Amino acid sequence: MSGNVDPLAHPSLLALPEGQSSTSIGQRRAAADGSVRVVAEGVAKSFGSVTVLRGIDVSLGRRSLVAIAGSNGVGKSTLLGCLAGTLRHSGRVLVDGKRVGPATRSRIAYLPQRLRLPPASSGREVLRLFAALARSVDGRVDVPEGFLPDLRKPIGQLSGGQAQRVALTAVLQGRPDLVLLDEPFANLDDEARTQVHQLLQAHRDAGATVLVASPTALDLLAITDRVLLLEDGLLAFDGAPARYAGRLEMTLWVRPGACDADCLASLDHVLRSRREGDWLLLECHEDHAIGLLRDLEAAGVPSDRVKIGGLTGDARVSESPGSSSSGSAR
Repeated sequence: MSGNVDPLAHPSLLALPEGQSSTSIGQRRAAADGSVRVVAEGVAKSFGSVTVLRGIDVSLGRRSLVAIAGSNGVGKSTLLGCLAGTLRHSGRVLVDGKRVGPATRSRIAYLPQRLRLPPASSGREVLRLFAALARSVDGRVDVPEGFLPDLRKPIGQLSGGQAQRVALTAVLQGRPDLVLLDEPFANLDDEARTQVHQLLQAHRDAGATVLVASPTALDLLAITDRVLLLEDGLLAFDGAPARYAGRLEMTLWVRPGACDADCLASLDHVLRSRREGDWLLLECHEDHAIGLLRDLEAAGVPSDRVKIGGLTGDARVSESPGSSSSGSAR
C-alpha cells in the first residue's frame, strides 16, 4: 500500500535484531504451504450452569475474511477464544489439520475485546514485546501512514482509540495465518475504521484467514466474504453478505392518526410492533422496508407521519424520531 509505514522496519521506532531481515506479507505467504484452513467441530462451551456455545461446526478456508455477528452475550467472544486456544471447550479446533496448541499458537493473531496493555510501557516497547512473543520480528506490519500514534508515549497516556491501534498492530506481527479480532473497531473514528479495513483486506489478500466479531457486522459488509450469525449458542446463518443484509431488521416510527393501529401492525411485512406514546413502532426486514412504506401509504398514512429508525442491533435504533439520525420517509 502506498504511503504505508512499517513500525518494525523503521529504525527510529524499532531496531531489528542482527541477522533478521524484513519480508513482505506476500513473500512470506508464497514460502508457506498456502493451505491454511480452520475447522471447528462440535465446539461447545459452558460457564458453570450457563451454556454459551451448543456445538458449533464450521470450516474456514484460507484467503477469506469472515464476520461473526450476533447480539451481545450470544457467544461471539467465546467462540473466538475457543478458536484461539485460550478457552477450554468440548469439540475440537484444527488449523491445517493440527489441533490448536503450541504447534499452531505462533500462527494465530488474537485480539480480545479487552486487551490490557501495560500502561507504563511505550507503544514502541509493546510492539517489541509482541514481536518477540510472535517469534517473528522479520514479519512487518504495513500500516497506513498516520495510523499509529507517537510510539514514544506510554500506553497510559494514549486515548482509547490510539491504544486500540497499537494493540491491533501488535497482534498482527509475525504474519499470522489465522487472525481473530473481537470488535476491533471500538473507539475508532471513521478514518481509523477505513484504515483497519485496509489492514484486514491486505492480510486476507495475502492468504490469511481473518475472522472478525461485530454485533451487526454492518461495519464489515463492504469487505467481508461471508457472515456467520450466532443465536442461542448456535449458527443461525452462514452465507454471503448480501443474503445476511436481507435479514437485518429496521424500525419504522409511525403516527397512526385516524388509522387503526392494529390494522397497521398486521400489514404483511411487519415482524413485530409496539407502542411508544403517540408512535407505533413497526419492525421489518431491511429489504422489505420499501414495501412496508408503500403499504402504509396505501393504508392512509402519509410519508410525513413515518420516520425511519436504525437497523436492529445498531446503536441508532434506540433513538427517538426527533433525534438527528432519523429522517422522514421519502
